[in-house]
Amino acid sequence: IINLLFRLYPIDKGKIFIDGIDISNYTFSSYLSKISYVSQETFIYNASIKENIRFGMGNYSDEEIIESAKLANAHNFIEETEDGYETIVGDAGIKISGGQRQRIAIARAMLKMPEILVLDEATSSLDNISENKVQNAINNLSKHTTILIIAHRLSTIINADKILVLSGGKIVEEGKHEDLLKMDGEYSNLYKMQLK
Repeated sequence: IINLLFRLYPIDKGKIFIDGIDISNYTFSSYLSKISYVSQETFIYNASIKENIRFGMGNYSDEEIIESAKLANAHNFIEETEDGYETIVGDAGIKISGGQRQRIAIARAMLKMPEILVLDEATSSLDNISENKVQNAINNLSKHTTILIIAHRLSTIINADKILVLSGGKIVEEGKHEDLLKMDGEYSNLYKMQLK
């Protein structure tokens, strides 16, 4: 589904619309400017936190960088580092935690204020404390953009407006968390397994 959304594959049946406009009507570059992507494997460079947030994103002001960090629930920990936004994080971000790296990646994705933010297993490798902080960031972001979350860790999607359960390449269940639990189907089984 995400590959289709990113127009990596041609759509041979049906259409995808954003705000009522068929995505094939956009130029590729104007369309991609509407979407940001964060994977579970964050790319953090041996540079300052500010440079990592702005990486590949053009000339954004310090104020815009700080605002995106606040949205990503990263501003407070950044301010507590030795040199704040000028702190050098080391190769692959070795000087900061996994949750902090993930929140920097989310701040980078939010810098252009995308219409759609795709989080691909963005919390799967985090401990519970870090996951909660990233979850708070996701809750913040949902006020500003549409978020598509790909997750096996169901705690990430409990508050989602709509959950799609995929099995064998097909959508087999659809609804809110509470509704899916009542169906006592695949989602409910997965959720019970993760509670153990």
